[in-house]
Amino acid sequence: MPLQSKVSLALSLLIAAFALLSYLILDGVIAPAFDDLEQSAAQTDLTRAEMAIRAEIENLEAITADWAPWDDIYYYVLGEYPGFKKSNLDRPTLTNLGLDLMVVYPAQGDYLWGQVLLDAQQADLRDLEILNPDHRSYDDLTRHVDAAGRTVGFINTGLGPMIISSRPILRSDDSGPVAGSLIMGQFLNDARLARLQDRTEVDMHWDFADAGGTLNGQRLEPVDVVSQEIGEDAIVSRKVLPDIHGRSFLILEADTPRSISRLGSRTVNAALMFLAIAGVLVTGLVWFMLRGTILKPIEQLAAHIDKIRKSGDLSRRLDVKREDEIGSLAKQFDDLTDDVHDARQALLDQSFKAGKADTAAEVLHNIRNAMTPMINGLERLGKSLKVAGKLRVVEATQHIADPDCAVERKQKFLEYIVASFSHVTSVAEEATADLKVVTSQARQIEGILADQERFANVAPVPESLYVNEVFGEAIHVIPKDAQSDVGLAIAEELNAYRVQAHRIGLLQVMGNLILNAYESIQRCNNSNGEIRLEASPDSVDELPMVRLTVRDNGTGFNENIRARIFQRGFTSKNEGHTNGLGLHWCANAVAGMGGRILAESRGFGQGAEFHVLLPAAQGGRSA
Repeated sequence: MPLQSKVSLALSLLIAAFALLSYLILDGVIAPAFDDLEQSAAQTDLTRAEMAIRAEIENLEAITADWAPWDDIYYYVLGEYPGFKKSNLDRPTLTNLGLDLMVVYPAQGDYLWGQVLLDAQQADLRDLEILNPDHRSYDDLTRHVDAAGRTVGFINTGLGPMIISSRPILRSDDSGPVAGSLIMGQFLNDARLARLQDRTEVDMHWDFADAGGTLNGQRLEPVDVVSQEIGEDAIVSRKVLPDIHGRSFLILEADTPRSISRLGSRTVNAALMFLAIAGVLVTGLVWFMLRGTILKPIEQLAAHIDKIRKSGDLSRRLDVKREDEIGSLAKQFDDLTDDVHDARQALLDQSFKAGKADTAAEVLHNIRNAMTPMINGLERLGKSLKVAGKLRVVEATQHIADPDCAVERKQKFLEYIVASFSHVTSVAEEATADLKVVTSQARQIEGILADQERFANVAPVPESLYVNEVFGEAIHVIPKDAQSDVGLAIAEELNAYRVQAHRIGLLQVMGNLILNAYESIQRCNNSNGEIRLEASPDSVDELPMVRLTVRDNGTGFNENIRARIFQRGFTSKNEGHTNGLGLHWCANAVAGMGGRILAESRGFGQGAEFHVLLPAAQGGRSA
């Protein structure tokens, strides 16, 4: 697909995604926010309605609390102030206090005075039913046993639901004993509802449950639980309030018009239309700008590159006369073609030489590593051969053959000869061991040269090798007379693992790592030097591997060296006798066997660890 088509498609997808995202945000965030705000407003309306009713209850309770602890009514109930009834207990008192019910009860017996007004007309107290002795509310309203007793809240009467408040009649200082009870009440009628609607400016209304706590045969919501019914035009919020006995009684409702959600819907639609128009205009403008400033110049650059590819002529130049990034890119491309032309010529000249030089350097490095123990063995062998020249066996023999030699002296010469030959035997055994090491290293050198000669261009065939045998041969790189100075700890579980690798190559790698560990310990003059050889199971990309570890407590290295330690030509040694090919060659060799090599150290003076991961043979465990 041409770049122009891709840009057009990308812009189309972008505007579509932008429109979809805008719609999702507006519909999923903004619109619900309006709905939440509307529901919150509905909740607020219900709360205001409830607070208005509770204010009525608190006002009634305040009036009762003002009248009940009063010396005049207290002594009236006790029969000591009969004039109180004439001066205070009459219908104007109820009217002035805004009451529909007022009853005075003594501590014992029937009420002393009471009056109930229904629609401004006096009614019979017995019609209320709640003041009948057999009614469940009778004792709660008329019999307060102490000064703290009180009853306030909603109650259903025979004349209709009302707010009622009852308190014990006490002296003005709230002292007792309780002389009786004062009951006051207000009907929850349409007139009171209208006054509450005017006061709160909330479209509120109520309904009342029956004695069983149901409404129209349906069980009500739990007391004080708020529920909302979202309709097309309004949200109806409901809350059930309890009566004085804690049963569901008053169902309070507040209707909130859905004006906020309608406003939100109009806002969302207007925002979507604006975003759609703006998206189309911006997309068109961006497309024309991209076409003129980027797409056409890139098409010219692509055509120029295609001409160079087809002709192979790196001398062609684009020569774009622009001062922006496109012009800079064209100039850099022209410079790049010039540099590539020169580099191609130089690379053709040097590639063959460099390849041969690298191969030769790596082979010589491996041979030098193998010759180190061989030279040490030959030096020890030369020292061993000089032992015979230092012995005076011929002189001792001549003394024994002398007839004048004393018997005791002859005995000492005989012991000397026996000890000399015993020493020669011991030296010969050590020389034999050195010869075996020399022979082994010579064969390793022979293997290196043979591999270089016969398999220079062929990948070596991997073998199934026991880890302990590989380490057993590789440790010969450490000089024999130095093994007492550097501790060599070989894990017992080495014989439990096998790897798939090239035997000679792996010997060279492990020998190089062990020799580096030994030299690292020597450089830091560590009198307690130790090299640990370990093996453990591992995996790479779910393939079973075996981890071979060479750990030392030598000089170590920092993070900067760790990042460069396997680079060609890099070395952290300062003796001047190495060219840094060892670890670089090891990394290449291990990679050629399908593995990897890692280096770790906690810093200078903290030792180092080298981990070689190789494919496991049959899971890495020996049979």
